[in-house]
Amino acid sequence: MEDFAFIKLAPNRYLCGAGPFVSAESPPEDGRSAFYRNNFELSDPGPWKIPTRSFEATDLRVLLPDNGATPLPEIAWSGLGDADVRRVFDEILNQIQNGELKKSVPVLTERGILHRGEPAALVKAIIGAPNTLWGYGYREGVEGMIGATPEQLFTVEDGVLSTMALAGTAPRHEVADFPSDPKEIREHELVADYLEDLLSPFGVVERDERSLLDLGSIVHFITRLKVVLDDGQGDLNELMRRLHPTPALGACPRGEGALRQLVDYRERLGVPDDFGAPFGALHQGFFQGLVAIRNVSWIGRAVALPSGVGLVEGSRFDREWRELALKRNSVKSLLGV
Repeated sequence: MEDFAFIKLAPNRYLCGAGPFVSAESPPEDGRSAFYRNNFELSDPGPWKIPTRSFEATDLRVLLPDNGATPLPEIAWSGLGDADVRRVFDEILNQIQNGELKKSVPVLTERGILHRGEPAALVKAIIGAPNTLWGYGYREGVEGMIGATPEQLFTVEDGVLSTMALAGTAPRHEVADFPSDPKEIREHELVADYLEDLLSPFGVVERDERSLLDLGSIVHFITRLKVVLDDGQGDLNELMRRLHPTPALGACPRGEGALRQLVDYRERLGVPDDFGAPFGALHQGFFQGLVAIRNVSWIGRAVALPSGVGLVEGSRFDREWRELALKRNSVKSLLGV
C-alpha cells in the first residue's frame, strides 16, 4: 500500500498526499503543498512532509488500493487500570492546591492488538464524520495515525490567524446543566484568556462569546478568536512554537518547567509521541493546523487510543475518569473499532 497523508480543509474537501515523503525544516518555497507533522515536543528537525504528489479529493477511499476494498481493522482492546493515572492526578492536584499550577492535562492510553484487517482502511470511517470534526491522518510504512479532531490549533488565510479555545466537556445527556457548570467554565475561560493574551502582541484580537460545540455524544465549550498578522502569512514554524500546546492540552502557566513535567507524565503513562501534537498542511496559500486528538495510532500490530483530561481546581477523579472514557468511546464509535 502506498504511503499517504490527508487533512480536511473544508466540508467534503480533503487535501491528500501520496508518498514517499521528503522531510524539510520549512515549507517549500515553490508553492507546492506540504503537510506539517511533528511530535508533542516539536523536536522533529524536519516537520514539513512534502509528498511526491498532492491532490484534492472528496472521497478518501482513493487512498486505498482496489477501489477502497481494503478490509477494516479488527482490534482486541486491553483492559485499563487507574493506578498510574491516579498517582499523576494526585500530583497535579497537589501542585494546583499549592498555587504552582492552574491547569494541566494528563493523558491515558488504551492499547490493543490488531487481529486482522488494515488500520489505514479507517479513512473510510472519516468520510462519514460530522462537519464539526476535522479528519486527518497518515500512513508511513508500518505505522500511522487516523482521527477526527474537534480542535483547530490555528489557520492562516489572507493574513488572518484564526484559532479556538476548546475546553470544558460533558456527556450529551448533561447538556442542560453544562452551561452553568463552574468547574467547566473555569477550565474553558483559562484557555480562552491565555490565547487572547498570547495573540495580543500581533494586534487587536477579536474574541467571540463562549458557546457550545455539540459533537453528538459529547458537548464542549468553544470560543473563537482571530487576529490580523502584521507580516501577512507569518512564520508558520514560529507560530507553531508560540501556540502549541495551548492550555487545552498543555499546562498553565506554560513555563518550561511545567511543560517538561507534562512530558514526563506522558512518558510515565506511555502516551504516543504524536498524540496532541500539531498536524497540518499548507495548500494554495492556506494553512490548516489541527490538534491531533481523537485518533487511533499504530505501529505494526500494536494499536493505541489515547484521551486527555484537563485538571483544574475542583477536579474530582471519578468525574475525570468518566470523561477520559467518554472521549475514547466517541472515537471507537466514530471509527467503528
